Amino acid sequence: MTTPEIPTPAPAARRYDLWLICLTAAMVAWGLLMMYSASAFQAAETYKDPWHYVVRQGVAVVLGVAAMVVLAMTPYRRLRDWAPGLWMASLVLLVMVHVPGISHSAKGATRWIELGPLHFQPAEFTKLATLIALGSWLHRNRGDVNNPRTLGVSIAIVVPQLLAIITQPDFGSTAIVAVLCGVMYALAGLRSWFMGVLAGFGAVVLALVAVAEPYRIKRLASFIDPFADCSGDGYQVCQSLLAMHQGGLVGRGMGESVAKLLFLPEPYNDFIAAVLGEELGLIGVLALVLCYLGLAVVGFRIARRAPDAFGATLASTFTVMIVGQACLNLGVVMSVVPPKGLVLPFMSYGATAMMMNLAAIGVLLSISAERVERPAAFKGMADFWLALQGRPPLRLPPGSVQATR
Repeated sequence: MTTPEIPTPAPAARRYDLWLICLTAAMVAWGLLMMYSASAFQAAETYKDPWHYVVRQGVAVVLGVAAMVVLAMTPYRRLRDWAPGLWMASLVLLVMVHVPGISHSAKGATRWIELGPLHFQPAEFTKLATLIALGSWLHRNRGDVNNPRTLGVSIAIVVPQLLAIITQPDFGSTAIVAVLCGVMYALAGLRSWFMGVLAGFGAVVLALVAVAEPYRIKRLASFIDPFADCSGDGYQVCQSLLAMHQGGLVGRGMGESVAKLLFLPEPYNDFIAAVLGEELGLIGVLALVLCYLGLAVVGFRIARRAPDAFGATLASTFTVMIVGQACLNLGVVMSVVPPKGLVLPFMSYGATAMMMNLAAIGVLLSISAERVERPAAFKGMADFWLALQGRPPLRLPPGSVQATR
């Protein structure tokens, strides 16, 4: 008598975080609208086509959404298998920016590879590739992150990318990648004195690099007192502050910005928030800040519900990457951070940044699709931090299981 086979239960349907989808879609749509408003005049003057920048950004959005969908449908643990290939591809691309014939230079920097009508910036891809590679290695060596060999290999994963980026030169991307890797080290449980040594060494190196170029010193001086040279190094910040001031509470109205009429250089790029502030006022800026705050809440919630430490670490770091860059950009526009060319995620012009940020959202969606619905194995942020490090929580609810494996 044969024993009847027990049917294998169907896999649970992947349910993606609806809040993340809605927030991302709303910000991308708002960004395209603001970009048209900020760029139409200059595009018409330069290219005789007011839609020039919007069309190029639209192509990036389509490609980014395609990458987001693919990554959302792919189990995020597959990224551990892809990590070495992604790391190597990012290094090759960083070298290719120096190859004549395919590289593109602008404003004294060589940071792009020409791909037809689009310019691909490998540094943006490197952010994701390096974090995935570093997160994969630290996850593989959970509980042993303070071992000198583990730490040495992890540093070897990061340093070549940093050196390749700074030679372009791109100080901002170098600093961002370094800080994000530091966040990942902290989440992995690196000892505080190790973190202090790495942070101190990194700060000294970045400071030396920053003062090695005269134009960076001038930027710092213009940050300290932008109004001391409003017609020179402080011009862009002065125009940005003036635009924000002119916006008042409710703004001049959509499309009515004056700063974008050749007063604010490239208003559709790093300083698009100034145009938004002038047209939509303080209310518009607060709405933008709330959108990024919402992304932060949703991203960290996904990290807290992730089924393992790899997913939690990736979700946390990618959230810091997107929201942190938004904070830096807004800080530059409002003159509370030294000026540096950083895009405003999902809002300002930048094809590669748009594609990579949407790809990061795809990874977050993939992690959210496997979220733990049972009672969490930790309560509060203290236990969440311990769980990321692979250490037992302080207290376990009755009947719960470990959320990390």
